[in-house]
Amino acid sequence: MPVYTQSTSLNDKAYDLPNQNWTAVGPAFKITKKFNKTPIELEYSGEVLAASISGNGVSFQIRLDNKAPSFLSQGSLKSTELRDEVTAKSIYVGLPAGSYTGQIYAQAPNPGSSAKGIVIDPGGWGEKVLITEFET
Repeated sequence: MPVYTQSTSLNDKAYDLPNQNWTAVGPAFKITKKFNKTPIELEYSGEVLAASISGNGVSFQIRLDNKAPSFLSQGSLKSTELRDEVTAKSIYVGLPAGSYTGQIYAQAPNPGSSAKGIVIDPGGWGEKVLITEFET
């Protein structure tokens, strides 16, 4: 039986991506994983805004404790669409039970690229990361 939780609201302020490094965007949120070694899935499906993007676009992923997930589907915002719906999904396998910090990260992946004014949930509609832990 899956255990469902969600993050807090993700709208807080605008963030800049000065280079190709993964940068935390949006507020951090706490997750309590109940079971040892069970898969946990995090998904964001909502709106993202950028004031400007140099390069092809911006990639998004959801991380726990700033560690890359076991499996993922990155979200993307194209430089031709500065406000759009983005879906990102991360799956972690084999994590022990305990407390983790979740956060959305973004990257302007092209050499020499950057982005300014990245906002998650720009309308302040209460968009959240949905979290599912699967019992085995």
